[in-house]
Amino acid sequence: MTAPLNLVGAQVRKFRNRNNWTQETLAARLQVAGWDVSRESLAKLEAQFRRVPDCELLFLAKVLKVNVMDLFPARLDLKRLDPALRLKVSTKHPHRKRRRRRAAKTIPHRVGESRRRTARPR
Repeated sequence: MTAPLNLVGAQVRKFRNRNNWTQETLAARLQVAGWDVSRESLAKLEAQFRRVPDCELLFLAKVLKVNVMDLFPARLDLKRLDPALRLKVSTKHPHRKRRRRRAAKTIPHRVGESRRRTARPR
């Protein structure tokens, strides 16, 4: 099994089930609230197969009528957090490698003339 990608999936499922809502019902209510979400996306969220941005937490808390903090596990020990989750969170935007600039090319402009142009980086 892969490491979870969020901490709130199980709580979202718990609150959804308390309201006797299907994933389809919750998705429809979230859409009415302004978040264009599919049932499939909610299923991945509940199964912890995708990340949950902060704005989505606000929509979930509003529609489920809970506090945002209620979406997180009650006993969350940050020191014992899954190392794979910590690693993925801390390396989301690794340092990008710098690309080398290409040497300038001489491109014929007109017969007998030339114009110097640098190649655009891709």
